[in-house]
Amino acid sequence: MKNHQIYLYGMVTKTNGFLLSSDFPKADNYSEIKERYTLPGGETGTAAIILAALGGDVKIDGNHLGRYTKDLTDHFYGKIRVDTSSLHYDPNYDGMEEFVMVDSSTRTNFSTFASFHADYWERGIVRWNTPLEADICTAKVAGIDAFFGRESNLAAEYCRKNNIPYVTIDERPDNEVVKYASTVVISSEYIRDHLADYYTPDNEKDGKIKLLKKFAEHTDALVIITGGGGTTYYGRGDAIKEINAYKVNVISTLGAGDTFKAGCIYSLFHGYDDDKTVNFASALAAIACTKFPLGLNPPKLSEVEKLI
Repeated sequence: MKNHQIYLYGMVTKTNGFLLSSDFPKADNYSEIKERYTLPGGETGTAAIILAALGGDVKIDGNHLGRYTKDLTDHFYGKIRVDTSSLHYDPNYDGMEEFVMVDSSTRTNFSTFASFHADYWERGIVRWNTPLEADICTAKVAGIDAFFGRESNLAAEYCRKNNIPYVTIDERPDNEVVKYASTVVISSEYIRDHLADYYTPDNEKDGKIKLLKKFAEHTDALVIITGGGGTTYYGRGDAIKEINAYKVNVISTLGAGDTFKAGCIYSLFHGYDDDKTVNFASALAAIACTKFPLGLNPPKLSEVEKLI
């Protein structure tokens, strides 16, 4: 495989996606499954699909493959020419698999992410690779997810050493991966679940602006707080801007955040300024929301340009 332009380090899953014909049901009720697919997913897995569809030459690394995930991963990415040669296969491990129920406005995830990380924090079992500097130094840009502790920090260190700009997502302001990133994307979901000590708003807008300024104390990166179908806030330091979400006919939001991340990596590769980066990533994610399954129907550049 030819040399890659884009290096991604993070989570690659086997995602079983179920599109429901109606709203997600309340307990003890029923909902009809309209469509179902089993495809690679995860923050890095989905971003790789999107970037490959946009013409990028991509190499991925991250969590270990297992006996239930290896064949799907190798076969699917082999067809779209995403390099998976650095991914480690552990035949004694099931692999990371998720089951996601999707309606037009919500996605409900069932998986074992908590036990995946507990294996490390409580039992010392590491189920992800140590990144290779040789993989990183030949890329033009990278996406580094901070979910894998010191190994994520090492990937960021290799990027910094080799002057490779990178995008990261969903981490605390004082994280080392955040500090040296070129672009940081924070989801509203992550704020809700992990940043309560930083985020104490009188209202949503004020709270997110305060949080952006807190990030600016730790990094010179473009920091973006996404808003789903609402308002996205972004900036550096005190220069805060906002953009409203594009209005589209939403079929599924599964993978929308991962697509936004991919849009930021694509923008970094092409040298877009901050405004163009956020606008492009927003449009790319909006197009993704009109697709199911996203892995078989990634956004086309022509669709994004038309929407913009």
